[in-house]
Amino acid sequence: MEFVATSMPGLAPLLADELATLGISVTETGRAHVEFSGGTADALKVCLWSRLAERVLLPLATLGVTPDIAPEKLAASQDWLALVGNDAPIHVNVEHAAGVRGDNRISAKRFIQALPPQFTISRDLRGSCCIRARLDQNEAHLWLDLAGDPLHRRGYRLAGGRAPLRETLAAAMLWAAGWHKAERPAAMLDPFCGSGTLLIEAAWMAAGRAPGLMRRHYGFQQWRGCRRQLWEAAMEEAAASADRPVPALSLKGFDADLKAIQLAQQNAERAGVRSAIHFERRELGALRARDVAEDGVMVTNPPWGERLDEQEQAGWLHLGLGRIMARLAPHWQIVLLGADAQVMDRSGMQLDSQWRLKNGPFNNFIRLYSPRQLQPSQIVQVADSAAFDVPEAAMPLVNRLKKNGKHLRRWLEREDIQCYRLYDRDLPEFNVAVDIYGDQVLVQEFKAPKTIDPEKARERRDLAVTAVRAALGVHREQVHLRTRERQKGKQQYQKLDGQGHYRPVREGPAQLLVNLQDYLDTGLFLDHRPIRLRIAEEASGKRFLNLFAYTGSATVHAAVAGAKRTVTVDASKKYLEWAASNLALNGFSTDQHSLERGDTMRWLDECKEQFDLVFCDPPTFSNNKSRSDFVVEEHHGDLIRKIMRRLEPGGVLYFSCNFRRFKLDESITKWYDVEDLTRWSIPEDFRRNDKVHVLYAIRHVEAS
Repeated sequence: MEFVATSMPGLAPLLADELATLGISVTETGRAHVEFSGGTADALKVCLWSRLAERVLLPLATLGVTPDIAPEKLAASQDWLALVGNDAPIHVNVEHAAGVRGDNRISAKRFIQALPPQFTISRDLRGSCCIRARLDQNEAHLWLDLAGDPLHRRGYRLAGGRAPLRETLAAAMLWAAGWHKAERPAAMLDPFCGSGTLLIEAAWMAAGRAPGLMRRHYGFQQWRGCRRQLWEAAMEEAAASADRPVPALSLKGFDADLKAIQLAQQNAERAGVRSAIHFERRELGALRARDVAEDGVMVTNPPWGERLDEQEQAGWLHLGLGRIMARLAPHWQIVLLGADAQVMDRSGMQLDSQWRLKNGPFNNFIRLYSPRQLQPSQIVQVADSAAFDVPEAAMPLVNRLKKNGKHLRRWLEREDIQCYRLYDRDLPEFNVAVDIYGDQVLVQEFKAPKTIDPEKARERRDLAVTAVRAALGVHREQVHLRTRERQKGKQQYQKLDGQGHYRPVREGPAQLLVNLQDYLDTGLFLDHRPIRLRIAEEASGKRFLNLFAYTGSATVHAAVAGAKRTVTVDASKKYLEWAASNLALNGFSTDQHSLERGDTMRWLDECKEQFDLVFCDPPTFSNNKSRSDFVVEEHHGDLIRKIMRRLEPGGVLYFSCNFRRFKLDESITKWYDVEDLTRWSIPEDFRRNDKVHVLYAIRHVEAS
């Protein structure tokens, strides 16, 4: 006989390969189906042992008729008493092909009305003889569905979490990874395991357990063409495979969602493989070298999001995943499922193979990758000699850049610093700041007074850029110029061109996104580097709160260091999205790292949580429309008191401010233990301007 095994569109080549390994004779492969020939036993084998097939169909009729008469003609084409056994009810499904007008339900009703009257019609697939029909423009097809319930319903998963992965799709990803072969890797990891489907399928596949071992209902049970003794023996053989042991493998599943981990454990318990899989609430960013063997495969379905902001974060998450695997597991293979090729391309890994498929309404990709070796970061430093000759008027700046670079060189190497300030208005005639971000240079010109001739100011700016390029030996494309002036009101975070030019830089163990083109501020305050690194040293296992958080760089440091939980508060939607992308780049989600948009003072009034570690860096003033006016001189005392009510005994608040004439409210020093850390917190590259900020460590007074 000839049979048809269906698959998710695009996975038929993998299904054909699987059927061949089962000893099935494949005769034709389409996009969403595989035709095979054999006896009834072969059809039962596919139903019970295929991990990729969705259904197994026995063709009953193909008629050259139009849709207006097709239902009745198909119903009349069969001897139903010879087809349906044991007085079983019939379940009917009729579909219209693309371009065929009409209602599927009406066509199904017409088909049912044309059946012999003694048959009962059921809406339940289980216990029914399942009939499927498709009406094309000039042709109609009729099949007997030997599966009944779709074959992806294995029976072990009662709940699937937020975005459950179909079991047959999980099996296809494993097949693409070569997990079905005897020489499979010794370890498999899924860092976004959800309800555990990939790992459970991996355990069953490695043990050789039948995917149909738990099912008790199939369409073939009501087919007169299949003897009861035959299907009972086939089902018993499949059920007996549950006793096959899972080989000694390392199977690990991590997820940020505790509920998902609990579901995964329950599903694995029902599947009989709970002891073979290690599930743990953990995030990708918390992955360590001890978690990965030398030889292994990561098979996973990372979050890819439907909204634009989620897709942007997904892109940075893929980049972070590629970098993490290149660092920790350079010899592993990685199989990813995704919906956006551009997002997946951001991983930076070597694409080895790809399968395109249709997953419900989405176009998806299964991609097989190899990590690419990470290239050493290129850090701009001042050369011993200028890269080219400059005008005489630019030489003072060239010389000062060389002097500063020589002074900072050992410190930069010792502290492994990639982003730093090289020059800060040292010379009156060059009123600029020069900041280094990896292999990029930001020149910030401080707007000249109106008394200065604009043409002379432009010439001086051009000389400054020329001097920077010569001293650092960089191309024009590596130099970004911004003009700063005193900001008022909403201008303080002015957007410049909105092109989205983000690039990652490294600070300690954290990757942080900077933007040197779209905003006046880059997204990373370089003078706060010491306190961010101190937060990283202290955050492990603690609850961390970041107020007036900007782009969440301190939050990222806390998360990378192992903070139990972080909360990031800012009034700007854009900056919170930036913070989410920063977290994603480092392999962290917003499940355990909450982003809260709102007025900080009001948020503190409503907050019920307690924290062990707090960082607060308020602006000098703010009159953002989404919050009440805030003036740090006037309101910082009240702000600190509100924070201290949320700070656990033994905890610490690091309070920073860049207002040059800032004086701490005397009542704060009276009621709390205050340590002035300002001198310590000014890094070497800002010592020439040590009024850049103040920093205090504020603690509750210990009871005597």
